[in-house]
Amino acid sequence: QKSQQPVSAGGGWTSLFSVISEPFSGAWQRNVEVKQTTVLSYYAVFSCISLIASDIAKMPPRLMKQDSSGIWQTVRGGNIDRLLNNPNAFQNRIQFFENWLNSKLCHGNTYILKIRNPKGVITELRILDPRKVMPLVADDGSVFYQVRPDNMAGLEAQITVPAREMLHDRFNCLYHPLVGLSPIYASGLAAMQGHHIQE
Repeated sequence: QKSQQPVSAGGGWTSLFSVISEPFSGAWQRNVEVKQTTVLSYYAVFSCISLIASDIAKMPPRLMKQDSSGIWQTVRGGNIDRLLNNPNAFQNRIQFFENWLNSKLCHGNTYILKIRNPKGVITELRILDPRKVMPLVADDGSVFYQVRPDNMAGLEAQITVPAREMLHDRFNCLYHPLVGLSPIYASGLAAMQGHHIQE
């Protein structure tokens, strides 16, 4: 059996904790810490994330197919069209895509688990808490995802799933191709400064 190694962000934004390790060189010596919860409570960061996520979520998704003449046409009906408009039992399309963008902007990663029926057909897409997911890379280079228990996803125990069962949308992969960095990585110190000024 091949061993699986957890992916490390290399000193940047961690996937399991809500603290940026070092927002700039020498920050730890000066006891400068950027906390995600504090940064998200700063009005400018909160407003930007909310506006971007809500505006993109309002855009209707379209499934396109190229016809024999090379012209792209909208495809109606089918399993994919149904999934895009009704992704799961507790979110409508707009809530799903807004949650998708919020996760990506706040944590740098969005993990979506494919839920299949006994026939293997995807029936639901469930966005996971990014703090409960860890990418793993096997010795042969194949990618897996370790997911800790998550009630919203219907997972009562920790599982490891292959990459084909997960949609992973990542942002700014500066340290590793499987670890996305949130824009908070760059704006965190300014947001903390603004928060302290307001205090």
